[in-house]
Amino acid sequence: APEEEFWRVIKLDLYGTFLCCKYAIPEIAKAGGGSVVNMSSMAALMALTERDCYTAAKGGVAALTRSMAVEYAPDKIRVNAIAPGLVMTPRAERLLGEREEIRRLADMHLLGPCKPLDIADMAVYLASDEARVVTGQVMSVDSGVTIY
Repeated sequence: APEEEFWRVIKLDLYGTFLCCKYAIPEIAKAGGGSVVNMSSMAALMALTERDCYTAAKGGVAALTRSMAVEYAPDKIRVNAIAPGLVMTPRAERLLGEREEIRRLADMHLLGPCKPLDIADMAVYLASDEARVVTGQVMSVDSGVTIY
């Protein structure tokens, strides 16, 4: 990938996550604690061809999440991330029809591609008191694709 593309993706996905945390965490601390839910990707957990920029950025989000979980635990702030698989959005559905590698990836999802609500359900759980002892985790919501 060209360097410009690499830095664009790093800035959007990794630096953007860092900035959100940088400004949200002090407010969460003032409230007495809470939860941060970052968005990583299955790309952080497996090798994908021609996705090196995205894989690096989302891998960075996973590492940042673990680091911040340790750093902010004394403030009663939990930091986790979700690593979605292929999520059937209109864009994903369009790409499914256009790109063979997306079709192959969809076929790897043991229980079928994810729906946006599957990701939202995990976010609600991680933000809730039910996850009070869950921190520093990158939760795969990927229909088993990262098993491979």
